[in-house]
Amino acid sequence: MRSFVSILLAVCLSSGCATIHGPRQIDEVPPGGPTISDWMRVRELEPAAEITLTTTRYPASPRVFVSVDDSHLTVLNVDSPALSRSSIRVLREMAVRHPEAFSAGRAGSLVQDNVRVGGDGVFDGNRKVATFDEIVETIGRHDVIEIDGPVVARGSVAGSALGGWLGFALGAIPALGGADSGAAWPILGGSIAFGAYLGHRWSSHTTDGVIYTAR
Repeated sequence: MRSFVSILLAVCLSSGCATIHGPRQIDEVPPGGPTISDWMRVRELEPAAEITLTTTRYPASPRVFVSVDDSHLTVLNVDSPALSRSSIRVLREMAVRHPEAFSAGRAGSLVQDNVRVGGDGVFDGNRKVATFDEIVETIGRHDVIEIDGPVVARGSVAGSALGGWLGFALGAIPALGGADSGAAWPILGGSIAFGAYLGHRWSSHTTDGVIYTAR
């Protein structure tokens, strides 16, 4: 039991207990943290994240996030009926592996599997399914009204409770092994607190929320 719990806690420490990256749920942002109108929250999105984008050009519409800089946002519009499921999957993978290719202009082309994206359009095999601009959209920051998408909600009661129980199981071993009570109790308390902390981090998850709203 001791070796199992020790290994589990060590793995949690080395991996960050599956810590999720991305903008935080706005009601969990600490005082002095980024507000809902801070563009830096958009920069915390992971490539290929599914977002709902509202701009001065069109109402709320689903898009696939690619990249962002101080003045522009690049997304993919994969709602075209001409795109097959396999080509949409490849486009998402391209967004993860080569996001710079979609925002660096149209000088070259990007090819993966049977899909090619270039200045002359988007091709599925030898068939042209869309123009470049129909799939790849670069939008000025001043045109963005709101972005909704995956935000990180930190921890849960269940995760903290499970971590605390594992910490108790590990911390109880010195007491059961006959350790001095003056040392056993601090070890037990520290193990429970540390286990609860790791459980809280491990149980972080994503949920839908507002990432950015222009003010």
